[in-house]
Amino acid sequence: MQTAQIIALISLGAAQCSTSGTLTVTGTADASALASCTTYSGSVSIPSSFSVPAGPDGHESLSIDGVKKITGNLTVTNVINLSSLTLGSLVQLGGFELGDLTVLSTLSAPQLTQVDTLNFTALPALQQLGFTTGLTKSTSVLITNTGLSSLSGISTLQQVDTFNVNNNQALTNISLQVTSIKKSLDIEANDGFISGLSTSFPMLQTAQNMTFRNCSDVQLPALANVTLDLGFYGNAFTSFAAPNLTTAGGLVFVDNTQLTNISIPQLTSINGTYQIANNTQLKQINGFTKLSIVTGALDFSGNFTEYVWSALNRATTTNVSANFPQRWATGFDPDSGCFQHSDLWSIRLFGFREGPWQQSHQRTLQLCRQPNQAWNRRKLKFRYQQQFVSISH
Repeated sequence: MQTAQIIALISLGAAQCSTSGTLTVTGTADASALASCTTYSGSVSIPSSFSVPAGPDGHESLSIDGVKKITGNLTVTNVINLSSLTLGSLVQLGGFELGDLTVLSTLSAPQLTQVDTLNFTALPALQQLGFTTGLTKSTSVLITNTGLSSLSGISTLQQVDTFNVNNNQALTNISLQVTSIKKSLDIEANDGFISGLSTSFPMLQTAQNMTFRNCSDVQLPALANVTLDLGFYGNAFTSFAAPNLTTAGGLVFVDNTQLTNISIPQLTSINGTYQIANNTQLKQINGFTKLSIVTGALDFSGNFTEYVWSALNRATTTNVSANFPQRWATGFDPDSGCFQHSDLWSIRLFGFREGPWQQSHQRTLQLCRQPNQAWNRRKLKFRYQQQFVSISH
């Protein structure tokens, strides 16, 4: 029966090299049958039942040569003894999934340049990708919980819709040549949370949605537009610059505890939330000199001493929170409950509104507490002719 199955597979490969379902490779005979095709139309699965003669260490190797294109998916999962996978001639894949291969340490696909969907999960022994020529095009990339120390082999990507790299404890750097991210980019929890992963996208111009977490550096020198959100959470970098970014759907900096400077000088509009919160070393917000419109919420909280919005003339809602020192300046009026001025702390707002705010460009405003409320825990309000921003402590 087994001989008949092998003959049938070889006949199938030579005659049509296609299947409406999934070809299951359980041993070397099946792999040889697949290798007889230049193009295989369908999907190929190498399941946990795969078995070939093992080496002295008990590990198994699989080599599939000859086939250059698989139109469907190549899936290899739960083959617990597979330590080496070679795809010597493969150029193009519909999808490439490797999962739960705990001893896989060698992956070689030297000719591979195009994969629609790349999904690598739970590959703790794999340190290098082995894509010698390098991928240039992929719709979706997910790499999570691997032993990869480098993404050499996909750094040549020029086009990708979705890119997600997370929880790769040995990975310290990502650099891609992509010019656009059509859907989303997510990078988080790499480099073992030690110093954070360094990222560089020198040619990236447009993206729909981008999220960076636990990164030591983020370089986006050519980025001009983000359709949805650009978010930075819990990163370790001290400064961030996007010199060519002009529009964003939303812009968020939260819990970046070493951040001291943000510079996005060409940004003119944010069409969603504009949030800067809990970045404990960030004292001044003065890198948004052309920002004029925020159509969503403007929500800031932190140890700020200065905000500079020289062009801002429209924000849907505004909430600015600041942590004040525990000693207060003279000039307190007990009848009004207001401080008229303080030299011990300073919150300066530049050009927040058209008209009077543009004329002076700087106001040191009156600080007033709510009736019968303590200074150290209650809401305070800045007022100038009308209340326009709230301060919480």
